[in-house]
Amino acid sequence: MNDILRPAMGDYSCPDEWLDRIAEGLSSPGFLHLKNALHPDFLEKLVGLLEAKEDADKLERAGVGKGASLEVRSEIRSDSIFWLEPEDSSAVTKEWLGFMNEIISFLRRALFLPLESYEGHLARYPEGGFYKPHLDQHRISPTRQVTLITYLNKDWDESNGGQLRLYTDIEKGIHGPYIDILPEYGSVVIFRSADFWHEVLPAKQPRLSLTGWFRGREDNPVLV
Repeated sequence: MNDILRPAMGDYSCPDEWLDRIAEGLSSPGFLHLKNALHPDFLEKLVGLLEAKEDADKLERAGVGKGASLEVRSEIRSDSIFWLEPEDSSAVTKEWLGFMNEIISFLRRALFLPLESYEGHLARYPEGGFYKPHLDQHRISPTRQVTLITYLNKDWDESNGGQLRLYTDIEKGIHGPYIDILPEYGSVVIFRSADFWHEVLPAKQPRLSLTGWFRGREDNPVLV
């Protein structure tokens, strides 16, 4: 974990404090945004992995839905993705999946969440790319419980667009208040997958991220 987290992060300058912030944010209000959270050296590895997969033509257009209902809908989302798999031989993938398993273990202890697994993918949005408002938890298979997004965009400012718009009122959803979060290099956003509608606003240049979900059991999912 120490190779992944930034060595000095203000109020969350050690792994235990970083994890405590996650637990506090998920408890109330249900989301949190940590800026400059990951180590620059590890971020470079993630960017390198994404670029290598793109160069090898391993990215695929992301779809909407799950299972037999999965389909590419360009009017809803325009990103291309590469799924991280345990069988991947790359060291950075193994490091990241190990880190995610540590967070799962922590959330089981701290919030008594019976989480079982993690799934995640690298994503590249092209210039003009977007993702319309949506929830991350699928209606037909509500296993996704917690969303964790890491941004991989250097020197990103408001003029580049591509903000994550997170709707913060669970009851009102897209008709309620929201916050806009820049996809800045090394920033992490975490929220409860079933509760918070969100979207990706159009970006004026390619936008890179690593998005993943902590999941409950497939046959008996638990709601956060």
